Amino acid sequence: MKIRIIHIIMIVMFLLSCSKDGEFGEINTENTEYIFGRGVFIVNEGNYTNGNGSVSFYNFYTHKIYNGIFDAANKRPLGDVPVSMEIINGLIYLVVNNSGKIEVVNPDDFKSVKIISGFTSPRFILPISNTKAYVSDLRSNYISVLDLVTNTITKKIYCGKATDRMLKYNNRVFVCNWSEYYVKAPNNTVQVIDCDLDKLVDSVKTGKEPNSMVLDKQNQLWVMSSGGYNNEEIPELNCINTGNLQIEKKILFASKYLSPHSLCINENKDSMWFISNHIYCMAVLDNQLPATPLIYKKNRLFYSLEVYAPGSELYISDAIDYNQNGYVYRFTPQGTVIDSLRAGIIPGYFCFAK
Repeated sequence: MKIRIIHIIMIVMFLLSCSKDGEFGEINTENTEYIFGRGVFIVNEGNYTNGNGSVSFYNFYTHKIYNGIFDAANKRPLGDVPVSMEIINGLIYLVVNNSGKIEVVNPDDFKSVKIISGFTSPRFILPISNTKAYVSDLRSNYISVLDLVTNTITKKIYCGKATDRMLKYNNRVFVCNWSEYYVKAPNNTVQVIDCDLDKLVDSVKTGKEPNSMVLDKQNQLWVMSSGGYNNEEIPELNCINTGNLQIEKKILFASKYLSPHSLCINENKDSMWFISNHIYCMAVLDNQLPATPLIYKKNRLFYSLEVYAPGSELYISDAIDYNQNGYVYRFTPQGTVIDSLRAGIIPGYFCFAK
């Protein structure tokens, strides 16, 4: 009888150590003291209006995930819906959407050194130079220009539309017009800003609701469009010539209910991945979408995806039910699971500290 009980206990311990879908990797929920180094920051959005957004950090050397690091370091909540972050000039810029602010943080101890206000509903920050950055906005038809020396807003660029993801190539910044909910203007374009002049100079028509962009090895711009929040149109993947702004490829999805998003690219800029319920991979030379997923979602709700450049390791978040702490899965570029981690509520953005 004693041997049988011990055997049962061992089985239970084994099951608890496995990932939630029984794949591989211990789920590390340890909340020990934050140790900065090479790794990945995970921005957890939290629930809208609840103010329970947070930041996690997975350290590549300790192989531990440190959750709630902003709250622990600053003895206060981060705010309502943090959506993105970037490391610029040795400081972390945490964009907190519904709180209308950017927290500037020292990465060594994760203590806030300044709060930048004056935004309506900031989404993403893009460094333009060592002294200047752009901040997109969900509820404003302006992009804010940020002085990185004083960490203040110096001017605003009129776009006439809500702005979201941004990508810089040479002296141009490409901007996704992702939403039409607050700013009532068509959300089916990528706008072009001259970042020397801080001025809107052009735009390219895409599918409805462009949500992510990458630049390939030929410096062609790929834009993923979901087709709209209410699945109004067929989703599109567009390849745009960055020289003449002409669409070189227009690839349509099979159904308007697929809602593709999170387009990303590898270090060689020849292979792309995206989420459309499952995870798909395609080459930039392909003229059609892949027929078979690389990674099936199973019982997961894939929410965001990013590629870690050395080795093209995939980081994929699972929001589960949007209420409990989500998971982050690490996969090889071939789709083999490496590990699984438990982060915060709705893990939505990855920022790598190299």
